[in-house]
Amino acid sequence: MKNFLIFIILILVFGGWWLTKTKNKPVVDESITSYKNSGLGITFDYPKILTISASDEMVTLHHDIPYQNHGECDMMGDENVYPRLTDFRVTFQKIEKNLVDTMRIISPYIPQENFVNEEVVESPGFIDKFQIGKLDGYAIYEGVEGCGQTTYYFRIKDNQTLVVGKASIQILSGVIVKEKMEEVLAVPGVISREKSEEMFESILTSLKI
Repeated sequence: MKNFLIFIILILVFGGWWLTKTKNKPVVDESITSYKNSGLGITFDYPKILTISASDEMVTLHHDIPYQNHGECDMMGDENVYPRLTDFRVTFQKIEKNLVDTMRIISPYIPQENFVNEEVVESPGFIDKFQIGKLDGYAIYEGVEGCGQTTYYFRIKDNQTLVVGKASIQILSGVIVKEKMEEVLAVPGVISREKSEEMFESILTSLKI
């Protein structure tokens, strides 16, 4: 009888701990669907929680949550207050130029020394090699203090380049006030920085050109 009571107590204690741990845990719908864009010649899988939109030149994956803020990049920015906060944004576009010329257009600040004989010269922390699944290219972080985006360049053909942009969400970057980040992470359905990276890698892994 005594052992039985101890067992019951342990179950109640563990149950209370589990409920406390999961109470504010973001819930993200991981159901997957496929998307094909004949114009860009790409197909990929993505979580249904994301919305997708397309123009003639770009495909955008997006997600936001109800949270008042002063802008995606500068939480202490202008006086405008926005009712929703973007916590995930990824874009795809195909440029009808070779990889080097595409990088010169999209990221014009890259020094000439990073291009030799029409090839890219890596610069760790600035221009980094990036490989995932069947994609092999370069990644450039363009921003400061958790604000900006990482731009990825992948050669499709000699005269075609796929450019992928992933927004950096400043308030979820860990750079600004921790209390603010925890406040956002408590919003149901929020996509955390870790989950965002996981989803992004999954999308790129599934991408077919």
